[in-house]
Amino acid sequence: MTSKKLPVIVVGGGLGGISTALALGRQGQAVSLLEQSAEIAPIGYGVQIGPNVLPMLDRLGVGDAVREAAYLPEKLLLLNGNCGSTIFDIPLTGAAFEARFEAPYIAIHRVDLHEILLRAVRQLPCVDLNQATTVTGYSQEAGEVQVHAEGGKAISGSALVAADGLRSRLRAQLHPNDTWRDTGYVAHRSIVPAEDAPPSMRDRRGVTMLTGDGYHVIYYPLRGGSEINIVGVFEVGSVAEPTNDQYEQHIAALTAGAVREVHDVISMLSMKRRWSIADRQPVRRWHEGRMTMLGDAAHATLQSLAQGAGMAIEDAVVLSELMAAYPDDPAAAFAQFERRRFLRTARVVLESRALWPLYHAAGIDAEVRDMQWRERSIDDYYRCLSWLWNPKEEK
Repeated sequence: MTSKKLPVIVVGGGLGGISTALALGRQGQAVSLLEQSAEIAPIGYGVQIGPNVLPMLDRLGVGDAVREAAYLPEKLLLLNGNCGSTIFDIPLTGAAFEARFEAPYIAIHRVDLHEILLRAVRQLPCVDLNQATTVTGYSQEAGEVQVHAEGGKAISGSALVAADGLRSRLRAQLHPNDTWRDTGYVAHRSIVPAEDAPPSMRDRRGVTMLTGDGYHVIYYPLRGGSEINIVGVFEVGSVAEPTNDQYEQHIAALTAGAVREVHDVISMLSMKRRWSIADRQPVRRWHEGRMTMLGDAAHATLQSLAQGAGMAIEDAVVLSELMAAYPDDPAAAFAQFERRRFLRTARVVLESRALWPLYHAAGIDAEVRDMQWRERSIDDYYRCLSWLWNPKEEK
């Protein structure tokens, strides 16, 4: 079999991998998507999609379906968790927002977004979905790449896209001395029926975040406002697991001085599972011959700008267009892909990292932060976000 007849192998069935398979499949490219789970399915919580992302979903042919399933938050509201005062209140609707940005800011259930993408992929006969395949590494020879999986299985492809997330095994092969950067914070996530939430939460129609020293909580409506997505983020260091009394005491101590709304949000959180919060130091080398990384595998970011999913979807669209421009030379396409995407994604990573201690500031640091951010006008915030939300303005 010649390399032209071999599929592009995409490793990882998350939003970045599914979007890549869809983008390439719509061009008629044969794709083999490998996912280690027995089922290609996401963990079911909410995801925020900035105005920069919906045009990309339009180019994938799923924009209308996403709009139909999405909730449009009215604002981004940041409150001081210790006194409840407003730090910023950024409208996400209205004439000024629409004049600046070409698409809305949306919130959507991750399962809904994933299913929309997966449904579109399943309509493409050139895309093959392979579950229960755990990839351990790759090798290359003239004209093709070999993907190695557990059980001694080897899969041949014309090119390889590593979309296998923060803890990417393929990135570890390319950068063996590189690892993720743990922040010492963890996240707990829940989705609850809106009717079960306290009134303080039901009354807010935007993305609401309350922040304090060593913690923040964030929540927003989903599915027409019938559900509320909730995230609680806490600095824990080496504190025991959530089932331990010491852990509950630690969370209570962190939030002891918080306003009632913070405690209302935490009361709705499931503490059974927690996710460590980490990112990756930007590196320029994403590709090696016929292999490239994409999404979190290439540029995992903290949640400060709510752009992890957005950057992966942007990656998928840009990469597919470059592979179409270099149909017989994936190595050239991958080199161009890194040049096109590196600085933008690195900026997301580093600005998200810089915001993290500001969100969790204490004492005088928090007072100065509040003063500085309150001095900004709505237009100031829009202008500061234009590089991210309206990238065509980037020069």
